[in-house]
Amino acid sequence: MCAQLINVNKFNFDFAGCGALNWDIFFEVEDLSELKIEHLKISPGREVVLERKRFLNFFNFLEKKGEILFECGGGSSANTIYALASWGFNCCFIGSVGEDSFGKRVIEEFEKIGVDTSFIIKSSETSLAAIILDKKKDRFIAVSPGSSENVLSDLEIKLNHLKTFFHFSSFASKSGQEFQKRLFLKLKFKSSFDPGEVYANLGKDFLLPLLKKTEILFITEYELKKTGLSLEELLDLGISKIFLKRGKEGAVFYSKKIRIELPALEIEKIVDNTGAGDYFDAGVLAGLRLGLSEEKALKIGIYSAGFSLRDFGRKSCLTKEEFQKYVNLLK
Repeated sequence: MCAQLINVNKFNFDFAGCGALNWDIFFEVEDLSELKIEHLKISPGREVVLERKRFLNFFNFLEKKGEILFECGGGSSANTIYALASWGFNCCFIGSVGEDSFGKRVIEEFEKIGVDTSFIIKSSETSLAAIILDKKKDRFIAVSPGSSENVLSDLEIKLNHLKTFFHFSSFASKSGQEFQKRLFLKLKFKSSFDPGEVYANLGKDFLLPLLKKTEILFITEYELKKTGLSLEELLDLGISKIFLKRGKEGAVFYSKKIRIELPALEIEKIVDNTGAGDYFDAGVLAGLRLGLSEEKALKIGIYSAGFSLRDFGRKSCLTKEEFQKYVNLLK
């Protein structure tokens, strides 16, 4: 196959995202702990990667055990870019979707809020994710990488004179992972990175080359443990800002000089916590882009994550008006 070329020399953006582009399908079941399917461990809060045939078998199983609640685009970096674009930042995304109806819907959702989709390759099947919630609001995610990501192996990107800030999150496929690593290492400037559970499970050897090119790291306590690296070791790699996401316990900012810990937002009713960490990333990046202090950026991240619990998927994202109102309060 001839290499495809994406040339982004002539474009300036506030943010460029890169990571998996999924179509998310939300299910509700009575109790996650009662779901039993052969050779699949279903644990609240965890995420697994399944090849397409096994995923479709699991999907059919879910249709019998629960009901579909909602559908929307997904992927960690994609959710972050979606929020940033919704708030008025100039954004683009680099990745791939299928030539199927799911891929079309992913693109349409992005374009509706102004994300530049010129750098999204269309081929074959879109990545899918099943997000299973139960009555206790526990959550389990199963992701099936689309064959569209295979084209990324032959994708070349020229970054000469590109002016933007990159935000990376994981790909579930080997093709996506290798493509992203090439892009990551090609950058002449550092970026932000949210490895998520998928990359954290790949271990320290996989992550180290990427972490050395990272300026801002977003990571959970579970993911930090899986990497086998301490916060001190991460800072010694050259990462200047670490935002540790602690769920109900809030979040902590670390640098070589300071530590700032803030509690989570108190929310009366939680509908769904999917994507909360992605919207936290968006709030922090937005705050830093606006020139606010790390503490105020941390506050925006916590605010954005907290309000994202009010609804399913991207329906929960802060509106531009809500975002601006809170930023004005901080100023």
